[in-house]
Amino acid sequence: MSSHTSQADRYAQAVLFIHQEHAGTFRDDGKTPYAVHPLRVSEYLRRIAGETDEEVLCAALLHDVIEDCGVTYDDVASRFGDGVAQLVAELTNDNRLPKNRRKAAMLEKLPTISARAKRVKLADRLDNVLDLLRGMGSAEKRQRYEQETERLLQACSGACGAMEEALNEALQKLKAVNRQTQPAP
Repeated sequence: MSSHTSQADRYAQAVLFIHQEHAGTFRDDGKTPYAVHPLRVSEYLRRIAGETDEEVLCAALLHDVIEDCGVTYDDVASRFGDGVAQLVAELTNDNRLPKNRRKAAMLEKLPTISARAKRVKLADRLDNVLDLLRGMGSAEKRQRYEQETERLLQACSGACGAMEEALNEALQKLKAVNRQTQPAP
């Protein structure tokens, strides 16, 4: 990132970048443009957590570009700075692993990532759980997210009380939906 780029400019550039990189991709409902997700993640950090760290907010926007868009760490570092790139790298699933192992590996890695990255991860999971509550995703995915979110909250405990509280509230709603939709014995 050039030294004359202001923080607001960097954030605006990240917004444009995610729209370009996620163009033509959609959330699980098949209608919502994927770029809406990182925008909401960044907004939750601002609104719920009172986040003002511009690197964290940019990383929230960019958190999926390495694993989903073929963007490299070096691409992120050259455009947005080493601090943002490091945060994005902490949040990136290891695509070298089989797909069914990536989420488990991320959950195992969570206790070791920085508090800044944990704040982004909490906001990311909040948006994903809220999407499930809006009807996106299967019953199986809702069940998996219930279990994973409990582990994520444990691993990220203390990173951001307000975000943890918001995610726990959403998790309780998800649990209620899961109980209502379980088949009768």
